[in-house]
Amino acid sequence: MDVQIPVKYSGFTLIELMITVAILAILASIAYPSFDASIQNSRITSQTNRILGALQFARSEASARNVAITVCGSNNQAACNDTDWSDGFIVLEGANVLQVFDRLEGGNQVSLGLTPEPVGNPISFNNEGQLGQTIGVSICDNRGNAFCNIIQLNGAGQARVQ
Repeated sequence: MDVQIPVKYSGFTLIELMITVAILAILASIAYPSFDASIQNSRITSQTNRILGALQFARSEASARNVAITVCGSNNQAACNDTDWSDGFIVLEGANVLQVFDRLEGGNQVSLGLTPEPVGNPISFNNEGQLGQTIGVSICDNRGNAFCNIIQLNGAGQARVQ
């Protein structure tokens, strides 16, 4: 007498796999908009930190070298020639370039403002690391002003992010 022992197969059927993939696709499509916003927020924060770092570097170099240091927009990475910091910006001592920053990613824009009047390019720290005026630097993306980061520089050259 031959007794057959039933064999138990483990794994997924094709239908179970298709249902699982469909559920994952639905969940991914729901999560994508918030993930996209998270990427945009991270990009704004990263770019704010880049500009803040450049301004802090310029201020410290101005007081360390006892000379005026300038931060300005530049599309050729050699001289101040662009009022749009989104194309890139540089830190200068006179005509000598100390540091170069590439263009901002994601189409984000940088605008400068003197409270309450607008100021153009460049920002210059004197030999004591001071500005002499209050300046706001706004970093915005295509979502509008509600999602801007603002770097406030007081007359003493100290920076604060809002």
